[in-house]
Amino acid sequence: MQVNPTNNILVTQTGGWIGDMMLLTPALRALKHACPQSYLTLLIRPLVAALMETCPYVDDVIIDTKGNGISRVQSFFELVRRIRRGRFDLAVILHPTSIRNALTTFLAGIPLRIGSNVGGRGILLSKSCTDDTAVHEVDRYLRVLQLLNIDMPASGLEFWHTDADRRAVHQLLGGCNVVPEDRIIGINLGTTWGTKSWALDRFADLIAGIQNRFEGAIVLTGSSSELELGNELQKLIKPRVVDLIGKTTILQLGALIERCGLYLTCDSGPMHIAAAVGTPTIALFGPTDPLRHRPYGEGHHVIEKDVSCRPCYKRKCMRTDEPNLCMTEIQPSDVIERITTHFKLSDYP
Repeated sequence: MQVNPTNNILVTQTGGWIGDMMLLTPALRALKHACPQSYLTLLIRPLVAALMETCPYVDDVIIDTKGNGISRVQSFFELVRRIRRGRFDLAVILHPTSIRNALTTFLAGIPLRIGSNVGGRGILLSKSCTDDTAVHEVDRYLRVLQLLNIDMPASGLEFWHTDADRRAVHQLLGGCNVVPEDRIIGINLGTTWGTKSWALDRFADLIAGIQNRFEGAIVLTGSSSELELGNELQKLIKPRVVDLIGKTTILQLGALIERCGLYLTCDSGPMHIAAAVGTPTIALFGPTDPLRHRPYGEGHHVIEKDVSCRPCYKRKCMRTDEPNLCMTEIQPSDVIERITTHFKLSDYP
């Protein structure tokens, strides 16, 4: 299937998480590069709108509220009508599993609709490919574009923070007595699923181990919904660390992670931001598969344990004997060993 370079294109990915958007970058870049004169609109969830409105490969966004304030059925058909008014020539369904994304574009009358054939949704598409979960999610997205004869290398992720965001972070750090010469290790405590989380007492022991080896600042990052995590951690550690949880915008968060010499996190959106801005990352993996979700690119490390039931992709652990064993098996000493083996703390920028 050939795509007209001047097409009016709708790309859909309503997964709704920051990490999904980071992993989408290479596909958006490849599509826009192949169709530079196209008008590319992205259908997304509200949480990621502020970020994706800054993406240089996107000309417009449509926000799918999925029923905020009105019934889900009414919201769905209002979305269909809005998409129909857009008179799109092509729909690229990049949400890997959503039947709703395929049905919306079908009912909106978009003549060409492509995506992976999951759950029988291929009947709603003009052309589809088989799904492949044995590859990184970046490559899973790019496989769909091969239906348009677009076959470009993934290259890397991108994040679109600016010098203004870097200046804001400089001021934030300065207010916490962190000067430009200081070296920083960033730590992200939060995740979207409880099963992907690591216990706060483990983070406390890890921080103590780092403080014994590292002369620099340890900075906590995260969103405002994770403020309590930072407050609880501070009760467990001494001396206290720099807590910037909830004190940055999403773009400033990228600038802050960029400022770090090393980033420590569970499987999370900020993990993918770190990969996008080029910060070496150590990521702790439990219920999800690092083959699909690890930090994309070189210079990153994954710590995981050989637990028989993983990867399970469960938001609630089904084990009754040892709940969340895949994460509790990971010890602070495992992270310290990985840091000392692969990173020289004295060399941090």
